[in-house]
Amino acid sequence: MSVYVEVINLARATERRAHMQTELERAGIDAAFPPAFDMKEHPPEVMLHHCKENGPWGTFQPGNMACTISHEMAWDRFMASDADYAVILEDDVFVSPDLAAWLRDMSWWPADAQLVKIERWNGRNTKVLLAKDGPRHLGRELRRLFGRHVGSAGYILNREGAQRMLAHRPFAVSIDNYLFNRNASPAARSVVTYQISPALVQQGNEPDGVEPSLNHRKRPEGWALTVQKLKRGWREVSYPLSTYFKFFTGQIVLTPVPYAAHAGAPTQTSET
Repeated sequence: MSVYVEVINLARATERRAHMQTELERAGIDAAFPPAFDMKEHPPEVMLHHCKENGPWGTFQPGNMACTISHEMAWDRFMASDADYAVILEDDVFVSPDLAAWLRDMSWWPADAQLVKIERWNGRNTKVLLAKDGPRHLGRELRRLFGRHVGSAGYILNREGAQRMLAHRPFAVSIDNYLFNRNASPAARSVVTYQISPALVQQGNEPDGVEPSLNHRKRPEGWALTVQKLKRGWREVSYPLSTYFKFFTGQIVLTPVPYAAHAGAPTQTSET
């Protein structure tokens, strides 16, 4: 089983690329760095060929559109390759050295899965709806994901998963919601997703003095903001009845997803 690894990185973000190359070398992982989609190089109508201006999560910000298109391009490259799995990373993550061992032998991959999230979202006190338990591999647990888990900085797709993600274009929500928010994304509902816990990557690894990649968001105002809040509020609670049943019967639980550089090492569960 072969694995393709790609890092989402703008061609002009040379400091971030060098920083991530060092991080990946430290973890023993080889990755491709093809140029990501740069909104500064394309007129808005190009992004609107791939994305809708509004969707079930509200206004689709241009920076989020560009990031989503970058992931789309990575999936297309994966499908054009001979690889069986694709690891997609964003260019601001800490990478556990344990990830290399996970990628050397993919026999751990759940038979029913198309997508596995390997990231911990580093928001304060974030909890995620996961199956109560799951199989263990190399000191970590694989648990099926039933609720939204913010972030798209680290995940693995098989070929079926990539096909299903590409089948739901044009995009109407940002990439993390597209992948990991079953209430807002038909694409997310089309796949079975697992979470590795403790996670193998987390965001926050940026070179000193380099600006964040998404620093141009414009918050809606007035009625548009009210509509967005209502949409998001509804999507936060609109789980299928089967999910509520599993929750109230203890089959799935709200739980934090920590990050650990090494299995068995102390975990990180709160924002730094």
